[in-house]
Amino acid sequence: MNAALSITPMLFPLRLTPFEEYMLADNLPAYPMCCFIKVKLQGTFNADVFESAIRKTLEYHPLLTGSVTENSGKYYWEKANTAPTISRAPLDESRPFPPSKGIDLFNEPALKITICNADTATVALDGRTEIVFEIHHSASDAVGLLRFIEDTLCQYARTVGFVPETGSQPPGGCAEPSLLVRRGLPGRRHRSILQILTKQLHGLRRAWKFLMYRVAPLTAKKPADLQKLCEDYPAVLFRELSEPQTQSAVRKAKELGITLNELFLCSAFFAMKSWQNLPHGRNLRIAVPINLRTAADELMPAANIVSMVFLDRKPKDIQPVQAFYDGIHREMSHIKRYNLGWAMIRGLTVYRRLFGNYRKMMHPDRCWTTATVSNLGRVFTDTPLPKREGNVLVDHSLELLGVEAFPPVRSSTALGICLMTYAGRLTVNLHYDAAVLTQADAERILDTLVSHCDAHCR
Repeated sequence: MNAALSITPMLFPLRLTPFEEYMLADNLPAYPMCCFIKVKLQGTFNADVFESAIRKTLEYHPLLTGSVTENSGKYYWEKANTAPTISRAPLDESRPFPPSKGIDLFNEPALKITICNADTATVALDGRTEIVFEIHHSASDAVGLLRFIEDTLCQYARTVGFVPETGSQPPGGCAEPSLLVRRGLPGRRHRSILQILTKQLHGLRRAWKFLMYRVAPLTAKKPADLQKLCEDYPAVLFRELSEPQTQSAVRKAKELGITLNELFLCSAFFAMKSWQNLPHGRNLRIAVPINLRTAADELMPAANIVSMVFLDRKPKDIQPVQAFYDGIHREMSHIKRYNLGWAMIRGLTVYRRLFGNYRKMMHPDRCWTTATVSNLGRVFTDTPLPKREGNVLVDHSLELLGVEAFPPVRSSTALGICLMTYAGRLTVNLHYDAAVLTQADAERILDTLVSHCDAHCR
């Protein structure tokens, strides 16, 4: 019997971790807590074979096939009654993504997939195919979804005979479903009592700042209805830097004594500050997802192994001077040094034990963060698939041209920004709230962000 198939029934029911439940509580009809990743392929593509590869790979990533049930105020993963939807649609140049209605985890699986090509043919010859993966953030973060996508591409390559089948390589990759029982738990580390207390104090200080500081939304405009999804959902834009531009950005960040991620965090602050006059006495705040994976999670299937930290700055302090860049660098270094990504997880765990669930803490009408800025780093760098000029080959005549990823946006947080580097090219992806921003608004913000970074790189 397939090992994954024999393990999966034993996993369920599986209680949601605090972060998973937090993502579930933060879901609104007008603001689905969904992430999107689009892969862009060029060449001969067989949709039937790809669907088969998806189904095979899902056996090793069971949370993507799950839905949620409630029992006595507690939430559990169960295997959904239906398989994740795989639909086909024509490529529509007028909108970058097919329309979505979000994902209702209580009634459907956590994953939806849309295969788009010119004529929705089973076999597309030498054309462009785009595949959109939509996932509820309760089931997995973007890193986990990328792991699933890579496993699916490898399975497709094996099925069409592009790469050989090997006895040591299971059909869905090397993911081990049994590891899901410990997702969201910190690994065991030997620390002194002083080290533990120091980390807890730093975490408490940041939690106090998060709760006490008043945060400015990007715009004073409010959505008309929190129960109605915008027709333009998801509203997304992206910009791709060439390989020389990307290398120049990396060099400039080093010259400033900061990382590329920190350079874009600074640029995001500048872009938000330049948008409009902000309320007096309020901070701009960026939520920064933190990948909590360690070497022990190498075989972990798609899941949430992530937390968030928050950077606050007063508008008057956002200036193109070295002190501003140094301040961002010091804070991010401090977060890494004291492993403060776990502070949010610990806080959510304590809150759930005290109050049962997170519904009362959501306050959808309150602005908790001005924007989210996520950096997925370099993607598909360690894939076993061959490459041509940096691009991954999935078949002799099928090439992965590019990848785009978009985080969710919540009420009063108008911007979700995601950075990633594929084949040496950095992409800046923007998911914006179309209920409060026009496309022209979003274009201006994205162009300001990219041009500010580019201005440093000349």
